[in-house]
Amino acid sequence: MARRPTRSAARTRPSPPSPTAPSPARARPRPGSRPWWRSRRAALGGAALAAAAVALAAMLLAPAGPRRQRARAEDLARAHDWKGAREAWRRINASPGADAASLLGEAKACLAQGLAGQAEGLLLRAADADPSAPEPWLLLLEILRVEDRPGEALRLGRRALDGLDPAGRRDLLRELTFAALTDVPDDNARTYLRRWIDADPFDMDARIALVRRIAADPRGDDPDRDSRLAELERLAAAHPDHLPAREALITALADAGEADRGRVLLEAWPAGRRDARYWGALGRWELDIERRPDRAAEALARAVAEAPQDWRIHYRLARAYQALRRPDDARREAESVRRIRELLDPLTLGPQLEAAFARPGDPASALALASLCDRAGLAHLADAWRALPPDPAAARDPLPPRSGLGAH
Repeated sequence: MARRPTRSAARTRPSPPSPTAPSPARARPRPGSRPWWRSRRAALGGAALAAAAVALAAMLLAPAGPRRQRARAEDLARAHDWKGAREAWRRINASPGADAASLLGEAKACLAQGLAGQAEGLLLRAADADPSAPEPWLLLLEILRVEDRPGEALRLGRRALDGLDPAGRRDLLRELTFAALTDVPDDNARTYLRRWIDADPFDMDARIALVRRIAADPRGDDPDRDSRLAELERLAAAHPDHLPAREALITALADAGEADRGRVLLEAWPAGRRDARYWGALGRWELDIERRPDRAAEALARAVAEAPQDWRIHYRLARAYQALRRPDDARREAESVRRIRELLDPLTLGPQLEAAFARPGDPASALALASLCDRAGLAHLADAWRALPPDPAAARDPLPPRSGLGAH
C-alpha cells in the first residue's frame, strides 16, 4: 500500500497574515491633495456660482420690466418726487407699453411741476387712448377754464360725453358748466398762469391767456398797452399757426386803431379753421374799424351760433342791427345781453350752482342746471343734463369736491 505523502508535500495552505504585517491596501493620497471626485465637484460648483453671479449682474443692469417700471413711477408720484415720476412715466410712454394710465401719470407729474402745456398734450393722448376714463377729460377742462378757452372746452365736452358712463358724464357736465358759465377769479388765474409760464416759458396758451387777462382788467403794476402789443407781435410772429395768438393780436390792434395790420391778419386766417374766434374778431373789425354793419352782422351772427353764451358778441350784433335799422333784431339781441349778464352775475349764479350740485342725482337738480344752460343759450349742454339718468346713490351724497389743478 502506497504511503500518503507527507504534509509538506501536500498543497500548501496560505498562512494567516501576521498581525503586524501591512495589508495590501490602495495607496493613501499625499498630504494636502484632494481626491479626484472632490476636485471635480468643487470645479462644477465654482462654475455654477460664477454663472449665477453673471446672471444676477445682468438682471440688475438690464432695464426693469414694465411692471417694475410702473411700480417705480407710482412710488415716486406718491412720494411727490414729481421730477423723478415724470422721467419714469416718460420712459414708459416712449415704449410700446404706453397706455392711457401711463400718459395720465406723466400728465399729472407735469401739472405738479407747472408744465401745463405739456400736460395738455399728454391728456389729449390719454383721452384718445381711453375715452371712457373721465379724469383726462376733467383735467383738460380745468386747464382750458384757467386759460379762458370756453369754445374749446365746449367742443372737447361734446367729444367726451358719448364715451363716459352716467357717473363720468355727471362729473364732466359739472366741469363743462363751470367752464361755460363761470370765470376763474382773477387772482387765482394770474397765479396759475404765471406759475405755468415760469415753469415753461414756451407755453404759448398760458402766455396769451395772461396778456389777455391783463388787457381785460389792467392793474397799476401790469405792462402797458404798447408792451402788451409788442409781446403779442413777438408771439404771433414766432408761432403764425397759433390761432389764439392771432386772435389776441387782432384784438390788440383794434384797440390801438391799427386797421391795416389787423386786416392782413384776418385775411390770412386759415380758411379751414375759421370758428367763433374768427367770426367774432371779423365782426368787431367790420363794425368798429371798417364801419360796415352789414358785413359785421353777417360775421357776428355766425359767431353767436357757435358761442351763444358770449354776451359781448350779442352786444355787437345788436349794435350792427341797430345801424342797419332792424329794430326787432336789435331788440332781440339786447334782450339776450340782459339775460346772459343777469345769469352770469356771480352773486346769483354761485348759490344756484351750489344748490344744484349738492344733490347731483336728483332729477330736479339736473333740470335746474339744464334751465341755467338754456338761459345762456347752451342748448346742447342743457339737453345733456336732461338726458342724464337719475342716480339714487348720487342723490344721497353730493358730488365729491372738485379736485382742482392744485391737487396735481
